[in-house]
Amino acid sequence: MPAHLVQPLIVAALVALASTAIHRRLPPRLASRHIAVVMAILAVAAVPTVVLVAVTYLAHVPFFGSTFQWCSHALGHHREIPVWLGVSCTALLFVGTIRTVRVVASYRRMSCDHPAPLAVADDPAPFAVTLPGAGGQIVVSAGLMQALAPHEADVVIAHEQAHAALRHDRYLLLGALVTAFLPPCAWLSSRLTFSLERWADETAAERCGDRRLVATTLGKVALIERPPYRPAIGLAGAAGFAGLGVAARVRLLLSPPVPHPDEKSIVAMTVTVGVAAVFAAFQVHHVEPLIHFLCH
Repeated sequence: MPAHLVQPLIVAALVALASTAIHRRLPPRLASRHIAVVMAILAVAAVPTVVLVAVTYLAHVPFFGSTFQWCSHALGHHREIPVWLGVSCTALLFVGTIRTVRVVASYRRMSCDHPAPLAVADDPAPFAVTLPGAGGQIVVSAGLMQALAPHEADVVIAHEQAHAALRHDRYLLLGALVTAFLPPCAWLSSRLTFSLERWADETAAERCGDRRLVATTLGKVALIERPPYRPAIGLAGAAGFAGLGVAARVRLLLSPPVPHPDEKSIVAMTVTVGVAAVFAAFQVHHVEPLIHFLCH
């Protein structure tokens, strides 16, 4: 098997793992954007890898060989792919495409592009969620509003308004798309969601002027909230209040805000992202012969 088909993806994944390991020690705004960029770069490296391996494998399967042989010649890869790897990538390409389409359909179905007032759902189950879209539709349940004091309800609403105003649904959509096509990237998606929740926590704390109040409200809601959605795939782009890393978020809210990293740290982050981007671009370069063959 030509090693250059998978080496760029391996390097990009290792760089992604190393560069996002410090996400809790970064300001949440910076951490969220950094992880989002890394996920996008990793997807750019991984998708061509899966396509290349799957096509090269199918080109050597007797049943599909006549169909994919021309594609394999256009790519310039003629060596056989191990069965375990070829079958895995072919299945991942098929299932990942279906899951990706489902995520996009879910996002479009829930998306609200027109400004909408706060909606209180007549539901005893306590929950709060911001639906995707430019409208920033916030839905809270009557059960949650009854369980909170007015000043605590203000914290929840401020948190959800931060999700809406900062368009966190776009970040969540990116995480859902990458995870749908590449399930092993779920750990990156979790880090992204955690950083987005921290970002909304800090924004709510700035608006309320009381970090301890936000922390205690978060802890209280976490004990009673039952989110009626799956953030990663089921409802792509939906953002809730409590549900991921509550203990760590409370601890960070009870501590002073995380300072902005120094110049050396910024340079190191930029270099790691640049390295991942180079390998991703190198992997896209492998697809260029196929694109050139199809277009000319």
